[in-house]
This record gives sequence, structure tokens and C-alpha cells, in this order.
Amino acid sequence: MVKRFAIVFLLALLVVQSVFSGSANASAPGMYTDIQGHWASEQIEKMADLGIVKRTGYQPFYPNKPVTRGEALVMLNRVFEAIYGPIEKPERKPNLDQRYLLRGEVDQLLSNLKTMMKIETDDLGKFDPGDRMLYYLYLAETGHLMKKQEKENPKWWMSSAGMQWPLTREEASLILFHMMAPQKFRTANIKPQDTVSFFNSYYEWKRDRFYRDTYSPYPLAIREFNLFRTEKTFSPNKILTRAEYIVVMDRLIDYYRMDVASQFRGSPANQKHIAQVYLRAANLAYETKNQKQLSALFTDDARKSMAKLEQVPTYNGPVKVSVKADENNSKILWVIAHYLDPKNGDFQIEYRLEEDASNAYGRKITALIYTQK
Repeated sequence: MVKRFAIVFLLALLVVQSVFSGSANASAPGMYTDIQGHWASEQIEKMADLGIVKRTGYQPFYPNKPVTRGEALVMLNRVFEAIYGPIEKPERKPNLDQRYLLRGEVDQLLSNLKTMMKIETDDLGKFDPGDRMLYYLYLAETGHLMKKQEKENPKWWMSSAGMQWPLTREEASLILFHMMAPQKFRTANIKPQDTVSFFNSYYEWKRDRFYRDTYSPYPLAIREFNLFRTEKTFSPNKILTRAEYIVVMDRLIDYYRMDVASQFRGSPANQKHIAQVYLRAANLAYETKNQKQLSALFTDDARKSMAKLEQVPTYNGPVKVSVKADENNSKILWVIAHYLDPKNGDFQIEYRLEEDASNAYGRKITALIYTQK
């Protein structure tokens, strides 16, 4: 009996891995064989085209099967990187079971999200939304409310089995609450040093109730982003299907696109933050030789200029960033990055960002001006 269960379990893992990892040797995009006429077929196809889910050859998608916690986190990272690109190298999370097949992408999500929050708070808030996301999922796995306990277990550990449990709507609201933590901070009008206490007010469930079928604060916390279009009741214990979650991801990616554009048109602080995200993505792509990202963020001439620089900026080194409009064309932005290099001397690079619809930022680096400080 145990052996039979193990075989079934392994087959289930292979199904998940094939849909989310795809085949490295596949030569054609293919199509899903079980979504024709499905109510979410358009969103599923869109997410497949963007690489949020992998589609290689002819295979089923299983739109009506439950989405698991791990799959949900992997899709979140792919949505994030479809807009911003990788902005941090993955850091191995010791609290996550190394046996989980998709853990590498989960690690990437947690690293991206931590860096995004540091940029938004100017590295003063000391709040790690990725770590908190995983911890409160661990509480749910162990049968606890996703609520701050009197004492946290320092040896908490998210198991591979727990990552493969079906995702409830309440758990989805929790992980999306943490994904939107930078945006929540930005609109909360609080000081960076108050970030931890601000988010603790959610973990302590001290926020007003909105939905009549749950006391959890997370559904209301994400209501402003219009990811779940529900009124009065939220159905927190309902299991999300893969199709339902895909539709939420479609709404999230549309929100991110709008948010990026509004930041570039926003206050000097907003422009500085989104410019820092852009430069991290661009310099990390250059450092890791990510050709797809390089083509998306640099023109050919700008890439050639990067190769000729006396000092190449690192993606995560100390830097002071400012943004200004071009004197002759208000549609062109100059991002001035002052890199602090204790070994070789400080230097400055001015990046010219011109409007370009080929990436989600809506801008591309077209020229660089290097200055030794």
C-alpha cells in the first residue's frame, strides 16, 4: 500500500513538473489539449505565451484541478520577472524543504521580493515579506491560524508535502498580500522605520473586518488591487483551481504594468525607486549574460558602450540614484547613478532611457555617459 502511494505521489510530481518546468529540448510551443471551450482559456493561453506556465508539445493543463501552494509561488515569481526581470540572485532559504522540486524558483521569488521591499523603503524598513509569506504558510500547514503567535518557533520549516497541498483562497490572499507589500507600504504614508509595526498590525488581526465570512485581514488588504472580484463574502476555505489562479495572475500582471508606468510618471521618490529596480535588472542581466533581458533593456549601441566602460557597475553595489527629464525632450529620462567603489574609486554613469514598448518598463537604455568621480 505504501509503495503504491509513493508511485502515485511521484507521478503527481512529474505532472506538476512537466507543466511548470516544461522540456528543455522542446522545439515548438505546442498547445494545451484540455482548455478548448474553457471559460479561462484566453487567460491560460496568455500566461503560456508569457512563460508564466510552460507549454511544450501537446499536453493537458488540468484547469479544474487545485493549484498547489508551491505552484502558486512559482507563478508569482514568473509574473514578477515578466514585468521587472530578475533583480536579485536567489538565496537558498534554509526554512524550505530542499526536496521540493520547484524550490529554486521559490527561492528566487523570496529574494526578488526582499530586494523590492528594500528599494521601496530605502533599506530602512528591515521587513522581509518573502520570509513572512513562507512563515505564515507554514502556520497554515501546521493547522494554525495565519496570525501572529505569542512566540515564534525559531526552527520552523516548510515541508515539501506542505508546498504540494491545495491552495485556499485565504492562503492566496496571504501570499498576494506579501507580493503587494511594496505597494502597500508606498500608499500607507508611513515612515520606513515603522514598516514592521505596520505589517504586524495585519499579523495581529487588528485590522477592520470587511467580508462577513472571514475575520482574516488579508482578503481586505488586497481588495484595492482588484485581484479577486468578490463582494460581501470571500469564501476563504474554498480551494482555488489552476484556472482560477491563472485569472488572478492575469489581473496581477495588468496591475504591475500600470504600476510601473505610473511610477515613472510619479513623484521624484517613485521615479528613483523604479529607476533603481530597472538598473538592478539591467546590471544583473549584464553580469549573468542574460541575453533575453539584455535585449529587452538595452539597445545594441548601449550594450556596446557597456562593454567599453572602464568600470562595470555591479547590480547590487552601493549606488545613489537620481532621475531627471531631458532638457530637450521631456519623454526622455536620464538616470544618474553614482556608484561607490571603495577599491577602484567612485564613478558615475548617466543612463538615457527612451520610450520603448518592447518591455514592461516602457523604456530602454539607449546611451551611457561614464564619469570618473
